[in-house]
Amino acid sequence: AACTNAQEPALLGRWLAPGMHVTDVRGELDGEVYERATVTVKQGVSHSRPRNEDAKHMGDGYNNGDYMAGNEEELARLPARLREGRVGDSGDFPTFNDLASGAIPGRTSPSDITLYLNSGNQGLQFAAVGSVVYKKAKEQGLGRELPTEWFLQDIRD
Repeated sequence: AACTNAQEPALLGRWLAPGMHVTDVRGELDGEVYERATVTVKQGVSHSRPRNEDAKHMGDGYNNGDYMAGNEEELARLPARLREGRVGDSGDFPTFNDLASGAIPGRTSPSDITLYLNSGNQGLQFAAVGSVVYKKAKEQGLGRELPTEWFLQDIRD
């Protein structure tokens, strides 16, 4: 799963292996991830590209409700993928409901790469799944304890 505050892609398509599943929260993927995914579904629309010239600077990663302002020199300092609108367009993908209802096929081969564009949600599914995975790992004696301070930061840059 990719869930960062990165301004540039944090997960590259060349890193994907057959059979992988990718969950994206806010557009941290490069274009090759979208190309390599065999099955892609969305939930929410925050990955959408702006549809007209008036909206070209909408969003940090084109998230709803955000706006990029500034003169041309300032806007030129933005990462290229934001300046050029190179983020996934979730408007072009079927929804999770389409998959769950059988309207579209899901994984048909163990080597399929699946992609879930999770946008516009509260992220409760991560806590729910994480809790189950954590409990099962502890029951089986898997993994190792990681210091909490490894996951803390004082600033965002």
